[in-house]
Amino acid sequence: MTSEEPSFRADGRDAARIYQAARDLHITYRRGSDSAAPGEVARLSLRHLLACFADAPLPVSVLSPEAVAAVRMPELPVERVAAELGALPDDAGDIPCLRPDPSALAASARELTDDQRGQLSTYAAALLDHALLRSPESPALDLLAPHAMALLWRSGGEPARTAARRLRDAYESRGRYAQALPFAVRIAETATGTAVADGLALGRLRTGCGDFGEAEAVLRPVLAQAERAAAGRGLSLAGRTGPSLLEILRENAEGPFTSGLSAADCYVLAQAADVQHALADALYGLRRYAECERLLHSASGLRWRVLGALHPAYMLAQLGRARALGRQRLWEEALALVRDALSYRERAELDRDRPRDAALLRLAHAEVMTAAVRSLREEGASRSRGVGMFPAPVVRFLDRTVGTNSRPEKITWDEARALAETAARSCDAAFGPAHPHALAARALLEQPGP
Repeated sequence: MTSEEPSFRADGRDAARIYQAARDLHITYRRGSDSAAPGEVARLSLRHLLACFADAPLPVSVLSPEAVAAVRMPELPVERVAAELGALPDDAGDIPCLRPDPSALAASARELTDDQRGQLSTYAAALLDHALLRSPESPALDLLAPHAMALLWRSGGEPARTAARRLRDAYESRGRYAQALPFAVRIAETATGTAVADGLALGRLRTGCGDFGEAEAVLRPVLAQAERAAAGRGLSLAGRTGPSLLEILRENAEGPFTSGLSAADCYVLAQAADVQHALADALYGLRRYAECERLLHSASGLRWRVLGALHPAYMLAQLGRARALGRQRLWEEALALVRDALSYRERAELDRDRPRDAALLRLAHAEVMTAAVRSLREEGASRSRGVGMFPAPVVRFLDRTVGTNSRPEKITWDEARALAETAARSCDAAFGPAHPHALAARALLEQPGP
């Protein structure tokens, strides 16, 4: 016997113990399979698919024959799913739901290999996405939400993120920002290829929830990413406030000015403008109005270049600038912006084709006008600031003498209230009475007169 034999034997005993422990674990987690012998891969069934979802009521429509056929699961043909679905208990409420036994689902999950689990998670996410496309009502969204979150946390793959994005956007469009926020947070943590779009959605939801500091922290790096994407295409956002003078003279002054841009260039610039607008909204909530106005100035210029002066997104950026200027009591500039932004708008056409945009424009218009009437009556005359080489006192003198006819007309409280009533009706019709935009419009009506 050599001196190395004791250690050799000890290593052999350790290896045997590890092998026996692994074998015991394998037997334990393979136990309960009705269709597979030890060491064989389980034959997939509906209960294996249901194990991918959350332990919560699942709408039967998720597993409808149409949905199963659309997803195309070779391992689970439509006939087998329909037969097994009929044997499961369901709750025949307003929205019929499945209520499988949680212990049976847990046992089914243990029978799956990693490859099977990943494939079934992809199928489950596709079924959920198919259901979300066909279930726009809120009760169905609330039933599907825990399953989308379970898939997002368990797999984190792109199919799960696709379904979660659809649910996030559905909640956001209904003004239910608190319900959409957890999905946006998790998507932003796991997404890679669409980091700008997902970060933008998260920043907007943070602002919608009133978390303005968190929104700025999210959107600052997103804006840096958007700027890098533009620089990678030879585009610059630095100092961009609209088209060049040559472009205005050569083309229609209303824009867009896209003759020298590709479709991808236009998308990158429009996305950068969206990030600037979202960050400006967060800064407005933080009462940093000068920074907010500068960002909106750039965003409106980019949108003028890419979308044109008749696009609602451009008008909203201009009205946002007016709101930020009003907070600095620069009302002459603010009201001039309002008059410029709304001068080309065809109200009837916008109401018919884009009712939500029309409602947002009316709300922004009413907010600016209501604040203008109150500020000018309670705080006195508007401030002015220097323009180019002329300091503010010179601008005020020129405005009193030369620019008398160009100053915006005065508005009354009755006119501002009429705008608020129109905005409230428009927001109620476009978003619903419980949406935050509709509540904001009604809050304008509840303000006492100055």
